[in-house]
Amino acid sequence: MPEMTPEERFLTVMRLQEPDRVPAGPWLTSAFYSNYYGIDHSQWYSDREIQLRAMVEFYTRFPDMQYFPGFRASYGSTVEASALGCEIVTLPGQSPHANPAVHDLKVDVPKLRVPDPERDGRMPMVVDHYRWLAERLPEYGYEITAGFLHAPFDVATLVRGTTDLLMELYLDPEGVHALLEVVTEACIVFMKAQYAASGQTMRQIMFSDDAGAQLSPRHWEEFSGRYIKRLVEAMPKGVFVIAHNCDRVSHIIDMYPDTGIDALHLAPEIDIGEAKQRVGDRLCLIGNMHQLRTLLNGTPAEVEEECREMIAKAGPGGGYILSASGCLSEGTPLENIEAMVRTAEKYGHYPISV
Repeated sequence: MPEMTPEERFLTVMRLQEPDRVPAGPWLTSAFYSNYYGIDHSQWYSDREIQLRAMVEFYTRFPDMQYFPGFRASYGSTVEASALGCEIVTLPGQSPHANPAVHDLKVDVPKLRVPDPERDGRMPMVVDHYRWLAERLPEYGYEITAGFLHAPFDVATLVRGTTDLLMELYLDPEGVHALLEVVTEACIVFMKAQYAASGQTMRQIMFSDDAGAQLSPRHWEEFSGRYIKRLVEAMPKGVFVIAHNCDRVSHIIDMYPDTGIDALHLAPEIDIGEAKQRVGDRLCLIGNMHQLRTLLNGTPAEVEEECREMIAKAGPGGGYILSASGCLSEGTPLENIEAMVRTAEKYGHYPISV
């Protein structure tokens, strides 16, 4: 098979087909980049030039990263919550943190309004960042390829507080639904604003559903899956949708395809071979190398061995992107990232034979 471009390779696997080889896309974010460039997390989130420099440097060196995780603005996990009234606090060496804005579902939720992404909270900063990237990336021969946000239940845990929200699934389910209605609309308008600001060049939009793994299958379907489906239905046509969950999802993995997503980014505790058997004919699978045990603390030889095993399990039939289970930790050796990419290039060619 002729060698594909990174875009062709990405589009092929997202369609659950076999490309020329398994793409490799380690997910590098503030934890890795702040250490690599010797800056604080807060500077990473506030300095557009550093983010641009980082993406151009690494996505040129590792081309598959252009489409996963993709060229996008990086801004932490609190943007949607900030637009819904949460106070955002950034401590030295940490990502932004949201203090809950809802203290009583019956009193506070009726006061919530769907935010304006051009005016409310940190959303305008992010939307403007996308416009800026859309102007700057072509200078380097690139364009915005990805969007990112958080699933409604993830956002609701920040707006209300995780412990209180989980208790209210039993004590006041209707109040939780009322909160999720507003939060879901907030996620949708934020997603659409990102897409418009990018110049509509995004190939994929990823959202995080980490908090959903804490729910039973019944509660996940009612309080997370239902609202994810609405979010997916509102996505721009032609854009692939990726769900990220770096927690244990064995009990709900079979339910993700029903939401309409195209791909699932998995936790290291999930056997990729089992995931392939259960949902690999309905979802592209991404992951799920252990970013702490192997990529942070292992050797390049150990990285190669684990990558070969994952390629052998999940690669056949296509629909697989080799990656870590989540964003790489501070201090992850560059040699281990290189080993991951090199292994895909060496052993990931179709037909898979490792």
